[in-house]
Amino acid sequence: MSKTKLFWSLVAITTLAVAVIQFIPSPALVIPAHQPVAERESHRLLNFEGIANFRDLGGYPTADGRQVKWGVLYRTGTLTDASNADLKGLAQLKLNTLIDFRSSVEKQEEPNHLPDPIGFSVVEIPTLDDGNQAIVGEIMERIETGNFEEFDPDQLMLEANRQFATTFTPQFRQYIHTVLDADGAPIVWHCSAGKDRAGFAAAILLRILGVPQDLVIQDYMASKQHTLDARGSQLMILRLLKGKEAADKLAILMGVEEAWLTAAFEEIDTSWGSFDNYVRQGLDLDEADVAQLKAQLLSSPSNPGV
Repeated sequence: MSKTKLFWSLVAITTLAVAVIQFIPSPALVIPAHQPVAERESHRLLNFEGIANFRDLGGYPTADGRQVKWGVLYRTGTLTDASNADLKGLAQLKLNTLIDFRSSVEKQEEPNHLPDPIGFSVVEIPTLDDGNQAIVGEIMERIETGNFEEFDPDQLMLEANRQFATTFTPQFRQYIHTVLDADGAPIVWHCSAGKDRAGFAAAILLRILGVPQDLVIQDYMASKQHTLDARGSQLMILRLLKGKEAADKLAILMGVEEAWLTAAFEEIDTSWGSFDNYVRQGLDLDEADVAQLKAQLLSSPSNPGV
C-alpha cells in the first residue's frame, strides 16, 4: 500500500473510531447559562461530543460596566460530526438562528448534521468561497507532493484576515444585521473550525458591544488549543506519513495567531479610517442600531442574564 493510500485509510479508521465512540454514553451537556454565575466561565466551552470549539460568549465585561449575556451568543466549528446526543443538546439552547460562513464546497463535502425538524433558522453567508477552494486545493497538492517551497501559511492567514475587513464586508454586514434581527434570541455562527471567519465575526461584535480589546483577543486566541486538540489525530497521522514539515505547516493553519486578528483591525483602520467608521459605513449600523444591540445582548453584572 502506498503512503498516500495508507494516510487516507488511517484517516478513515480514525473517523470510524469517532463514530463508534458516539455509542458510548457521555456526560450530559453542561450549559453555562444554566449554571451558577460563579461556575459559568469554567464551562464556556460546551462539552459536545462531536462539535468542536462550541463556546458561549457570555460574561465578558464592557467598558460601560455591563457584560455580555450568557446563553445568547455562541460561536462554533462545523456541526458535521454532531452526535445524536449533541442534537438533543442543541435543542436545549433554544437557538433562534444558525449562521453558516462556509463556502459551497465546504458544505457539499461536510454537510451539517442538524436536528430534524431543525427548530431554528439557517442563514448561509458564504465567505472566502472561491478563495477557500483554491487555498484547500493548494494545501492538499503540497501535502501530496511534499513541496512547501515559498509556502508561508502565516502570510496566507494574515492576508485572509485583511480581506475579512475589506473584500468580505458585505458578508459581515449581513451577519451583524442577522444578529440584530434576532432581537436578543440565542444565535450561533460557525465556519469550518470556528476560528477564522467565526473568530473575526465574534471579534467585531464584541468590540461593538464595548468589550475591551484584550478580552476580544483572549476570546479569539482561545480557539487555538481547542481546534488543535480536535484535529490532533489528523496531525499525528500526517506527521507519520508526510513528515514534520507538512504537519507543522498544517498545524499553523489549524490554529490562530494574535497577529492575524490584529492585521484585520489594522486593515479596518487603514481602509475605513477607524473602527467606528467601519461600523457605520461598512456594517451599516447607526447609533440606534448599536444601542439596540447593546440593549439586547448586555446585562448589568448584578443581573447577568439567563
